[in-house]
Amino acid sequence: MVSEQLFWIISGCLLAAYLLSLTGIPVYLRRESLAGDALSHAIFPGVVLAVWISGENNSWLTYLFGVLVGSLALFLIQSIHQKTLIPKDGATGIVLILFFSVGLLFMGRLQRSGVPLWGVQHVLLGKAATLLPSDLIALAILSVVGSILFFYFQKWLWLEAFDSKFAKHSGLPKNTYGLFLNAWTALVLTATIQILGAVLSAAMLITPSALGHFLSHNPKKLILISVLSACTAAVLAGFISASVPAMSTGALTVILLFLLAFPFFLFHPKKGILMKWIARKKEAGRWKDENTLKQFYNPANVHLETGLNPSIKRLLKNRLIQPNNNGSWELSPKGVLEAERIVRKHRLWETFLHNRLLIPQDSVHENAELMEHLLDDDAEERLSVELNNPGADPHQSPIPPKK
Repeated sequence: MVSEQLFWIISGCLLAAYLLSLTGIPVYLRRESLAGDALSHAIFPGVVLAVWISGENNSWLTYLFGVLVGSLALFLIQSIHQKTLIPKDGATGIVLILFFSVGLLFMGRLQRSGVPLWGVQHVLLGKAATLLPSDLIALAILSVVGSILFFYFQKWLWLEAFDSKFAKHSGLPKNTYGLFLNAWTALVLTATIQILGAVLSAAMLITPSALGHFLSHNPKKLILISVLSACTAAVLAGFISASVPAMSTGALTVILLFLLAFPFFLFHPKKGILMKWIARKKEAGRWKDENTLKQFYNPANVHLETGLNPSIKRLLKNRLIQPNNNGSWELSPKGVLEAERIVRKHRLWETFLHNRLLIPQDSVHENAELMEHLLDDDAEERLSVELNNPGADPHQSPIPPKK
């Protein structure tokens, strides 16, 4: 009996995760994540109202009321935005709070009226153990229909997501497509609300797609990453919630999904938060080192006292500077070549600003201080050719030759 119950719980979590992750892809790519969050809260009063009217947990009536109330919420968001000029995120917040508050009022009234709640108490945070066989059948049907619809409309989805102007001129019925997607999203959220809860279902709608889009812009990889991450988190949450009493399935699923996604958001080699911070620190250090080398290249700074600051330590480690007889530092032969490379870029850019853009020579230094760090060797060579390989900058300082 326990194994059978576990099977139903895992199946429900898996189907819900698959449905939400697949539906969330067009919602996320159309930049309507906030609307998805509003829908997850807005359908709550529809679910409660369906139980209140029918006196039982009727899945199909619940779906109908969820879609109707969700569509009404989206209509109000659009109307408030268009009629009052309130920003769309502001209108979304207003409707979200309004509908969720109405749902709480309905739920309180339902409790006082003596009507059995039939699992409605788990709509807020989710409880997979309250699923009925009819709920799983409905989720399975929706999963099949959702897969067919997604793969039928996917060409329109990618076209609108990555080239909306071309999609518009190619005859894509954007408004009709948007209305259909909103209605389908409301239906999916209603079907999965008992597993994940009204508060957390939006996270499962958006987070897998955000992770997939973060890791890849390839459509097939995006779909694969979104679905796999959501299903993995949902299955693990189902096992835990079935084993530990009074454990919220929705909260567990979202936490596990976050734990799956967070390392990628943090450590991705090119886009990870930590890796980008490390790259910025390295870049800032490189700029500081290049500026220090340029200072030593200036004969006026031959007795410059710098101590052992981080930049000096790095330059010593790379053998770009060396101690001199005065107890200070001077450029090593390797450091001279590196300093000449930096000074060359600086003076070439000053020359370009003055000769081509007609900027006064007393106003070119600061801009060149920035560009000397950004010009790569190819751009430097092209710039030199464009300027006919000048021998001096606007201040008549010699431009070191290319080596």
